[in-house]
Amino acid sequence: MLKTSSILNIALISSAMNLRSLSIILFAIGIIDSAYLLYEHYLLYSLPYCPIGCSPLLELPFPSFILPLLGLMWFLAGTFLFYLRKYKSLLMLWQITGVLGVVALIVYSVLIHYFCPYCYLAHACGLLLILISAKLTQ
Repeated sequence: MLKTSSILNIALISSAMNLRSLSIILFAIGIIDSAYLLYEHYLLYSLPYCPIGCSPLLELPFPSFILPLLGLMWFLAGTFLFYLRKYKSLLMLWQITGVLGVVALIVYSVLIHYFCPYCYLAHACGLLLILISAKLTQ
């Protein structure tokens, strides 16, 4: 007969494995989404735009391809930090920059009435990944 602590340990390991599987999917979606936005914007167009015709972005003080490039770099860095688990301080910095970046971009998009599902998909994946990484590193 299994002890209660053994059953609890099995449940926790199973839960952690499910979260890791979900994180793989979320990282893949975030990387593909950011790479697509970078490709569509940087290689196909020179003006800020959304691939599905959302209202255009206001003029930014920097090249607009920087946003999807930063998103792509954030997801790629997170993939390594999340699975290496050696650099807890860098993982925390990754989490903080993710939260600040998502909050800033959502506030900015609401203020200028720019509602892009591709951007919001990347934001949602990022926030979920931050929550998962925080849960798994407790």
